[in-house]
Amino acid sequence: TAQTYLSRSQSSVMSRITILLAAIAQCAALNPAIKLAGKGMALLGPVFTLENKLQAAALGRIGGVDSEDVKQEIADDIKAPCVIYTYGLSPFSTEAVALLESKGAKFEVKELGPEWFLLGPQASVKRAELEAMTGQSSLPHVFIGGEHVGGLATGPGIATLDEDGELDALLA
Repeated sequence: TAQTYLSRSQSSVMSRITILLAAIAQCAALNPAIKLAGKGMALLGPVFTLENKLQAAALGRIGGVDSEDVKQEIADDIKAPCVIYTYGLSPFSTEAVALLESKGAKFEVKELGPEWFLLGPQASVKRAELEAMTGQSSLPHVFIGGEHVGGLATGPGIATLDEDGELDALLA
């Protein structure tokens, strides 16, 4: 019957979704894989930069966002000992937060939104200002002691700083 077919289709879809989510979780748990993917994302930097500027210009204008206010907000945020700007759905952001937590660091999370394509006017302008300040178009952005140290694996990034034995001293 149609009901039986529909039930089997739903079950098949749910099984596939479960397998996909398990694979994503396994990849996200593998620090080296995430780090490698982060390095590869740098190749898309010029595309992200252009998209970032267009999104901020369009949404910032629509939302009446003053970039000077956003710059001041960032300046105030990074006075904290450690602050990380994130996307809620980003495995790079999740991994960076997990690393800071594993170090027992006291830090503030500033989530701009779930992902870049879901940002509103204020967050779009903030993302563009972060890039203008740091030269890094991707998130996360980590500031320690007011200094930008990159993301997870970019600029040099907290994963690299940790591997080099430098992160603990910076967070102390």
